[in-house]
Amino acid sequence: MIKWSLAGEFWAFIVIVILMLYFHEKRPVINTKDKLYRSCLWMSMHCIGLNVLCVILIRQSDKVPRWLNVLMNSIYFMMIVVVCSMVSAFVFIMMLEHVYEKYCLRRVFTGLIAVNVLYLAAVLWNIKSGIIFYFDSAGIYHRGTWNGLGYAAVAAEICMIYICFLKNRPSVSKSMVRVICTIPPVTILLCVFQVLFPEIILNETAMAVANLILFIAFQNRALRRDYLTMVGNRESFYEHLTLRLAGEQEFQLILLSLRQYDIVNQNYGHQKGDEILYAVATELGRLIPGGEVFRFGNVDFAMLIPLQSQEQAAINFRTVKERCDETWSVGNIHTHVRTAFMYLEYQGGECTPSQMMEYLDYGLRKAKEKPGVSIHFTEELLKEYKEEKRILEIMQRSVEQKRFRVWYQPVYHLGVGVRSAEALLRLNDYEGNPLPPSRFIPIAEESGLIDELSWIVLEEVCSFLEQNETDKIESISVNLSMQQFADIKISGRIQECLNRHHLSPDRIKIEVTERVLLQDMEYMKHVMKEMNHAGIRFYLDDFGTGYSNLASVLEFPFECVKLDKSLLKGFPENPDSEKMVRMLTELFHSFGNSVVVEGVEDASQAEQLHRIGVDRIQGYYYSRPLPQEVFAEEFM
Repeated sequence: MIKWSLAGEFWAFIVIVILMLYFHEKRPVINTKDKLYRSCLWMSMHCIGLNVLCVILIRQSDKVPRWLNVLMNSIYFMMIVVVCSMVSAFVFIMMLEHVYEKYCLRRVFTGLIAVNVLYLAAVLWNIKSGIIFYFDSAGIYHRGTWNGLGYAAVAAEICMIYICFLKNRPSVSKSMVRVICTIPPVTILLCVFQVLFPEIILNETAMAVANLILFIAFQNRALRRDYLTMVGNRESFYEHLTLRLAGEQEFQLILLSLRQYDIVNQNYGHQKGDEILYAVATELGRLIPGGEVFRFGNVDFAMLIPLQSQEQAAINFRTVKERCDETWSVGNIHTHVRTAFMYLEYQGGECTPSQMMEYLDYGLRKAKEKPGVSIHFTEELLKEYKEEKRILEIMQRSVEQKRFRVWYQPVYHLGVGVRSAEALLRLNDYEGNPLPPSRFIPIAEESGLIDELSWIVLEEVCSFLEQNETDKIESISVNLSMQQFADIKISGRIQECLNRHHLSPDRIKIEVTERVLLQDMEYMKHVMKEMNHAGIRFYLDDFGTGYSNLASVLEFPFECVKLDKSLLKGFPENPDSEKMVRMLTELFHSFGNSVVVEGVEDASQAEQLHRIGVDRIQGYYYSRPLPQEVFAEEFM
């Protein structure tokens, strides 16, 4: 009579219990994979208990009815294959989760069912024939001729796993690739161990090892989960995107950004704000069948959805948008959050994951810039993106090659003539075509290149003034960006540049917009006062564009205010426009500020502005921006 050791079962039991204890994570949605893995753990535990019971009954076969031993062992032989099939099913689901076409998954499930049905028939036939195991008349257990049939069933399932893996390799995640590559060496080690120690039963040990490997794969995936919202993070999104592109899957992407979310945090506190984010992620995960949700950014979410048709994609987007237009509720808190949307449909074509991420970031940025407008990433927007990228590459190369040029637009001082100018940056592409500043300056601001460009302008202006000593041009104004003001040494750097070119501080004026001031008003007050004490004066630029307000003029040490050209719409024929310019001029004069009006294009505007009493005029009526050489020849 065979005597088995239960040491393997003991260790398998410990492993399964540990896995059960650790596999209790907070999840927004308990999905099929989670349920199936828990079922694998519970069934493995039952198999261990049943195997222990069978070994005890076999040892006490002289005291146990033969029919009970046959029944319990038959159930055990069947259960061990069922559990292996459940583990295999879990592996298939994990392996094919990035494949939207479920034909392969349906086939392997059919194969698993067939294996279990055939093995069940063999187990039932064994009761009569003893082909797998039997008990003799003395109640002693014997292995039958086909005792290894269960191993053959498991081997068939492993073969199915590898066939499916090879067929869908591009769409299999790295964690599952490691699982698949771990199976052969682990199987070989267990087989060698079983040969060396035949008295130790390794069936449950093998199941415990399989569950452990899958749990480790789960943990690797957990590292790419956002623990606030319990959905995938940006890294996880990138992995999913990579696998779907590699597998040539068609999909729909919906990106949404919760706007002005700091107001939610201010009104309800950060804890409630975090709970609302969790509620948003949870709700989004339930909206679209088959859709997956990721936290794309701080308050940005991405939804990855199988693409069935353009019509269904439109329905999906409408469903998401309509839900986001409603209120979000956490406990007794009900709040509406304005949301920006960007969406696209991928139907194949050459596109790398990095390129797709760039498209998404670009599209979401455009959505944030246009409140109330949902951005559909079409071929037209793709061309716009490529053009912006082309311009950025030209600028980056031009910085290295020193291709940027500074032009100067004269500023006419009423009653005196041209006594100052504004420095403006100009750039041509490599075919000699001028790039509009309205095009490349925003790109420079977005990319962070504006900081370097602003210092280039300041250096060029100081050099120009040093080389052209004259009393005709009192000062030249330059625009500085927020990136430069973020440098705590900005005042010293500007003074160092002035000293290097032997210029007094009053030769340079610094233009800033209120958009720069609003980044950090207290910090800007401190920096501007420090620079003001050093003799460097400031102009408030673009007053009237929607950012500027009178508080900015009162709270900051501006020497001059530049009225934006938008205030001249219909001027001077439009009486409202004329009244606005007159009122602002008188008001700023009462504060002690000089007034410059930008965008003056004809004589009627210039004459009326002269009568109103503005101090200076800048615009095409007097002069367009001029190259350095032309400006020096005409005005210096």
